[in-house]
Amino acid sequence: MNPPSSDVVVLALDRNEDERAYYYFRPSDPDTGTRFFSASDLPDAPRIMIALFPTKTYSEGLGGAGSERSPEDRALIRAVSSRFPGRTLIVSMGESAAADSGEREALVEFKPAMLREAPRVLRECWTTPNRQDYMYLLTKTFGLNLVVRLFFTVKAVHSGDLPLLRAVLSTSWYQLQDTVFTVFGQTYMKFLGRMTGMLRMGPVKLGDFAFVYVQLCFFEFLNRLVLGPLGENPLVYTWHGMGLIFVNIIQGMISGGPLIPAINKMRRAGIIRHSTMMHCYQLTSLTMQFGLFASFGYQRFYFALTTGTLILSWSVYALFSLFFQDPPCAKVDASVIARLRNLATLAPAL
Repeated sequence: MNPPSSDVVVLALDRNEDERAYYYFRPSDPDTGTRFFSASDLPDAPRIMIALFPTKTYSEGLGGAGSERSPEDRALIRAVSSRFPGRTLIVSMGESAAADSGEREALVEFKPAMLREAPRVLRECWTTPNRQDYMYLLTKTFGLNLVVRLFFTVKAVHSGDLPLLRAVLSTSWYQLQDTVFTVFGQTYMKFLGRMTGMLRMGPVKLGDFAFVYVQLCFFEFLNRLVLGPLGENPLVYTWHGMGLIFVNIIQGMISGGPLIPAINKMRRAGIIRHSTMMHCYQLTSLTMQFGLFASFGYQRFYFALTTGTLILSWSVYALFSLFFQDPPCAKVDASVIARLRNLATLAPAL
């Protein structure tokens, strides 16, 4: 398939590792390419061919070497498709530019190699904390969150249900967790984004969701081990205690578990920017305070909170999983691929 001279060809390219840029050309006059910033800047044409070159501005998956398309690419494709309905053609300039093998994917796919590579992936995702992270450390971790934790702890100590030593240890343990995940929130979010492809069920990738689930089970067990039996909670290492913590984690994951993966999917779809994603992550982490009700034995109130959160979190997760999937790329001739690569050599000078 060759682009007629009346078509407009759009190139999506990296200017550097932090910036994605877009250019349009008319095949009849390739020397007059123009950089643009929104779909409204494009001239009218019978068809718009969008050539997506691999990007390093965004990574998804185990390798960490980049992605076939960036979140900004996905946002542009939706905008162009909306302005030119039925006249948009997408071409992948990465590995997917090769012919489709025709093999059907399995319904469920699990990649255990990603778990073995998790430490290396985490190191690759390392991001130096910035001013925003330290702002949340001050206002959230050692502000609102600390006040809430002290309320639960002081109340339990005052009623005689929690010894003072356990109270100090539990508060310190909660604060340590909160501090680490607040200061290194950007690193953690990038890591979860890379783990998304570990597990797939049908068209939905659940790797990040599964990883968060295992993490919450581990930390909640340690939390209750330090606190001891409180309110409606028995000893955590008894069968009853283990069963209750399993039920609580299921409640929490079913209700609020999709929140972090949903933020990742919003970013992947190009709905939000990276900075907005980090704000959403920090604000969403406030729902972790719901777990204090379960940890301190307020099981009935915890059930009410998780039930209310369920509707919001799953609605957002389902929306971005099912309705923001990538449109398929078209198959084009090798000669077209070569012409598009030649245009790409002209774009940086524009």
